Amino acid sequence: MNDQRIKHDVAVQRDEAPGLDPAQHLTGSSKTVLLTSWGRGNGHITRLIRIGEAFGNAGWKPYVYGYSNSLHMEHVQAAGWPSKTYPPWAEAVDPWLSWSDPDVLMRAVELDRQTLRDVAPSMVINDCRIPMVIAALAEGIQFATICQDNQVPGYCYDGSTIPATWTLPVDAINKVLALLEIDPIADDARWLFARGTMAVPSTAELEPIVGPYVEELDIVHTGLLNKQASTSGSRAADLLFYRTAGSADEEFLAAFADWNGSIYIATGETMVGAAPGEPSRGRVQIGTLWDLDAIGPGLRAVVHHGGHGTTLRCIAEGIPAVVLPGPNPERTANGERAERLGRAIVMHADVNTGPVWGPAVDVTGDRPAWSDVRAALDHLPPRLHSPASQDAADQSSQQLVDLLTTPSSINPHSTFASI
Repeated sequence: MNDQRIKHDVAVQRDEAPGLDPAQHLTGSSKTVLLTSWGRGNGHITRLIRIGEAFGNAGWKPYVYGYSNSLHMEHVQAAGWPSKTYPPWAEAVDPWLSWSDPDVLMRAVELDRQTLRDVAPSMVINDCRIPMVIAALAEGIQFATICQDNQVPGYCYDGSTIPATWTLPVDAINKVLALLEIDPIADDARWLFARGTMAVPSTAELEPIVGPYVEELDIVHTGLLNKQASTSGSRAADLLFYRTAGSADEEFLAAFADWNGSIYIATGETMVGAAPGEPSRGRVQIGTLWDLDAIGPGLRAVVHHGGHGTTLRCIAEGIPAVVLPGPNPERTANGERAERLGRAIVMHADVNTGPVWGPAVDVTGDRPAWSDVRAALDHLPPRLHSPASQDAADQSSQQLVDLLTTPSSINPHSTFASI
């Protein structure tokens, strides 16, 4: 690891540049907040919607920039906010590994810079989209990035090795930064997120942030952003498969033939293994995505892939889960967090081919037999009548906006004024 470069990255956060008052506080007054989505799933858009609602209540104008899938658009339309979707080429970019190509990255940065110029926001809430961070730095716009523990500089799944997802893009990132005359980063792409507020959509008790540089960074916990009231409690009988089953094949149907409730299969961004519009098979309903606000109250359990937002939502609503992360270290860590709380069972295939960062087990097939999954479901604890994290304090709208828009004394975000 380049110690000198890391010291420089930390110094960039701490040194106050001329023209920036660290105590300056953004207020509503018809300011616009741009909400940028990194992922296509339910967890990504719902927490952005919650943040947008808080900003809207505080007098801001939310604007959403993200994917064109139906679930995202339904949320945005229900909120009544203006929005812009990525063009097809940008939607097709792999958000895990494609940023190591400097041409792809630069094209995405130019796209995001144009969006910033068109929307003219005072603040960007960024769901870990790397080109948006660079674009915001280039345009001198304050940003906060929604992060989980493994998106903080220095975090290593094995305790010593920086994940390849954060080392591979570094050269490309620094080439683009050099072209834009922005200071380079060290050998960890997550230093980009550290040039603004890093907002953890959880509680400090549920997701403590540890690491060698934590004391030098502006890290805040927002509380659980996707918390909903649990209305069905022990009467809930339905089952959701999220990014874990591509279709209802014969093995699947045999394992869940006697399940006492409706079964929903959400295949994610595409209809994996099933023709679009495949009709329901008895109580099994197949869709690309399901709106958890609509079906959540009736869920007895969820079988999911270990995504951060989905994991936290299940914990928040007291929904027990079986987690099938496949050979993905991040999703495994998320599932194990829920397992330690006694709210989930994490299961792996006998042989994994990992690590695999992007595709979930509905694509890779790295999952146990459905009969084993069914047995695990039968051993889950009951759904809680009230959310498991009921004592987690909800931020008021103004408190949440203040948390996200006020740079800390540790990190005055000097880069916004120094470019």
